[in-house]
Amino acid sequence: MITGGDSGIGRATAVLFAMEGADSLIAYLPEEEEDAQETVKLVEKYDRKCYTYAANLKDRNNCKKLIEVAMEKLGAINILFNNHAYQMMVHDIKNLDEDQWVHTFETNIHRK
Repeated sequence: MITGGDSGIGRATAVLFAMEGADSLIAYLPEEEEDAQETVKLVEKYDRKCYTYAANLKDRNNCKKLIEVAMEKLGAINILFNNHAYQMMVHDIKNLDEDQWVHTFETNIHRK
């Protein structure tokens, strides 16, 4: 199971897992559906399954549902790659406003 599996490191991980013979389930934000479907296509090139789950994992209930879906689709979770995160670069910490700070911690650290 790969959170943030629609692109970047998450996508690369799903593809590498497929190359090693593993099926996966990727979680991603609903607005990233197009990217997620591209990940599915890349995984399927290696004759493996890539299940999808679109949800905002900042919500604890969505996290619980993700586990249920993973168990249903995969039968077990052998590896959890918790890649879901938010990052916005600033060149000087003085440019980091409070809203961005809160959003980063709510996404990367806290769960509601």
